[in-house]
Amino acid sequence: REVLKSLAQRIDPSDASAHNNLGVLYYQKGLVEEAIAEFNCALEINPRLTMAQENLEIAYRDSGRYHQRASELEEALEADPGNRDLEWELGRTYSNLGRLDEARERFEAVLSRDEGDVGTMIQLALVEKRMNRLEAATSWLVRACEVQPQNSEAHFQLGEVLHFRNMNPDALIALKRASSLNPESAEAFQLMSTVLTEMGHHDEAREASRRAHQIDPNLSNRDLQLSLEQFVQSGDGATRDHPRGIAIVPDDTGTMAHYNLGIAFRKQKFYREAIQEFKLALENSEDRRLVLQAMAEAYLLDGDLPQSLKIYDSLIQELANSPKLWNERGVVLHQLGRSDEAIRSYRRAVAIAPEYALASNNLAVKLALKGSHEEALKLFKTALQSDPGFQLPRLNLALLLLKLRRFQLALQVYRHVLEKEDSAEAWNGIGLVLTELERPADARNAFVRAVECDPELAEAHYNLSFALSSLGEYDAALRAVTRAQELEPYYVPHKFRLAIDLEQGETGHMTIPEISADIELDDSSQALTFDQSVLDQIFSELESVDDAGPQADSQPYALAASYVDQGLLDQAAAEVNRAMSHGADPAEGSMISGRIFYLRGLYGEALERYRAALKLNPSHGGIRLGEIRALLALGRGVEALPLAESLTGDDPGNVDALVELARARVAAGIPVRALDALNQARHRAPQRADVPSLQGEIAMGMGDLHTARRAFDDALGLDPGMVGVWVQLGRLHELSNDWSAAEGAYRSALEIDPQHQGAQMALADLCRSRYSPSIAVNILVDVLTNDPSNLDALLSLGHALLEDGRGQKALEAFHRVLAQDPRNVRAYFFIGVVLARLKRYTQAVAAWERVIRLDPSGPYARQARKHARTAINLKHIFNTEAA
Repeated sequence: REVLKSLAQRIDPSDASAHNNLGVLYYQKGLVEEAIAEFNCALEINPRLTMAQENLEIAYRDSGRYHQRASELEEALEADPGNRDLEWELGRTYSNLGRLDEARERFEAVLSRDEGDVGTMIQLALVEKRMNRLEAATSWLVRACEVQPQNSEAHFQLGEVLHFRNMNPDALIALKRASSLNPESAEAFQLMSTVLTEMGHHDEAREASRRAHQIDPNLSNRDLQLSLEQFVQSGDGATRDHPRGIAIVPDDTGTMAHYNLGIAFRKQKFYREAIQEFKLALENSEDRRLVLQAMAEAYLLDGDLPQSLKIYDSLIQELANSPKLWNERGVVLHQLGRSDEAIRSYRRAVAIAPEYALASNNLAVKLALKGSHEEALKLFKTALQSDPGFQLPRLNLALLLLKLRRFQLALQVYRHVLEKEDSAEAWNGIGLVLTELERPADARNAFVRAVECDPELAEAHYNLSFALSSLGEYDAALRAVTRAQELEPYYVPHKFRLAIDLEQGETGHMTIPEISADIELDDSSQALTFDQSVLDQIFSELESVDDAGPQADSQPYALAASYVDQGLLDQAAAEVNRAMSHGADPAEGSMISGRIFYLRGLYGEALERYRAALKLNPSHGGIRLGEIRALLALGRGVEALPLAESLTGDDPGNVDALVELARARVAAGIPVRALDALNQARHRAPQRADVPSLQGEIAMGMGDLHTARRAFDDALGLDPGMVGVWVQLGRLHELSNDWSAAEGAYRSALEIDPQHQGAQMALADLCRSRYSPSIAVNILVDVLTNDPSNLDALLSLGHALLEDGRGQKALEAFHRVLAQDPRNVRAYFFIGVVLARLKRYTQAVAAWERVIRLDPSGPYARQARKHARTAINLKHIFNTEAA
């Protein structure tokens, strides 16, 4: 206990997480009063630290002090009414216990006697924020900043609340003010980095993040907070495991106290704190060799390689036959770039213990990087034979096979990995193999699985974005690459990994920087081969085109147009550039470029190309039509309307122009006149099924279901294979409450195209709401089998599972959404609903608070506020919640 108390003298007094973690250690040793004091201290430093709040509630509840402190303060306040300090502490106690209405009353009472009390204004704002009353919180913080302009905390809190309200420009002003008043506030710079990133100012964001970590190099460690849940006693005195907690080796004698604390710190990646404990362990004569070995590992993990090597060299003098020490010494030398010495150290470990899988793996990695591929392959296999359950050599083996282009063997090895565990690295590797084999749809599915296994694996997000882009799914690709850049600004390819055997049953994996140039293909690799005669023929054909000049081709853009029709947009763009470089009409080239960008979903770029073409040829009908379509796609219907009116006035017989005029009129809010334009189009082109289809959509949007039904029937009469019209007809039947007819329409669509996702999703929603959620689940599973990146389907699956009473499975579905899109409001909202149904109210409220922060004024935020209040009330009513 005295050892634990001594920690209070050595932790960073401004680190809320450190106080929280110390409180957990105190509580585990029975120092309840000290633990409660540390949790309160953590909350004073950082009121946003929810883990400290949860720990304080647990400490109060399980120690029998839940109401004791509040009662003591209430009695003291009755004896001394108007005492500001007692009123303040009672407000803080209520706030820490989640009794927010009472906390607000106390703080308001303090302010009624002293309207300029800035500290109380800040506390009131924090209470309002926790009650999801962000506007009220903002008002209090603005007032605090006005009363005390030099208060950096008030400006920081204001910046955070404005960020939650999605008012980033105002939040940035507040945070810059906070950081200027307190240049040593790492939290202010860190939050400023987040705000700048969301605003698209990535260079400034990186500079702010760099400044934050310069002020506090351990800033990233502050997110590692311990939970009391691990230490809450059950009836037999045993403890419950909890993934956020740490386990300290029991040592009633106290003879290894510092060593055990060091191990606990190391497991939480607090390497410097661990090293300090190991030094104290040596001073207190704890097991010298054991402590030195743990200290060497901590130095290695912390990146202090020379100090680590020094300790390993001294230990090897005493324990020359330890394969573990030789292996870890090799890792240090490997990291230092002393390759030959590293190989000798690894070989010594393997010679002492040929069955030591970690040393075989590490030696294989080093040999692979030096180009000795066959020996490396044998060593990876030796490692696997020695320890079949050790997956790291298998992943390294598959990566080497992939780099050597032995794709079939690589796939087999990755499959072996997946037989044992759902590995993100294995799925990512399979995706890379499938990409090389030119199977982009299958590669996409593999990368989605990798992202779901490990949402923090930046490489998988990058690879997913590349696969989606190759399939033409540009919006999803943009989402994936944005997430990747949030995790890692630059693409980092798959790497080999070394392993060290840490004390107390852990195996530490270290990623070794690997340069692709280090891998050289040997003669046995499956390198790509080319027929030189074919290449010669291609080059001769290109030369003849060059010699002929632009007049030799009367239709210079014919090939580009053909590529566009086939959906080969990259080839089309290259062909446009080639034709333009040979003198083809730049106006037509810009028009085709506009169409390529339009088909890619890049409507702003498409508009630029169309307008550039119009400057060269203002009267070209196709270019004018493209400009109108781009404007409509950008949501600028009012701007598109006069252009569409002008085009149809100049060319009244242009049916495409009439269709776009109708779309522009709908966008401008005059759907009746849109129907007039479509009537003209039907008169001029009675066989075009897309025209009555659009008529039906517009009429249905106006609520004229009879006209819509007739238009859809006309469209299907012209083309019964229009799947989209069947889907629209089904939705029309739903609006008419004709559920059987709606189901029939959706199933007719699926008879034409069994994989049509719109029809599948519509049928699933109908089944979930009107028939059986379990049928909806089966339909949605089929959708996701073909396209696991479909987030709408995943959300619908979670909703259906929830309605079917499978709450835990629903949670899994919603978390799969967050793996690909961490800011998905709908997923967080429904996670809250599931957790509330499971009576996990605190977690439910946290999920709904995330909804409010992400989209404060959105429809889900409004519902989240209501649900959060209900959940808080239920928690107080039942005075308990599910584990």
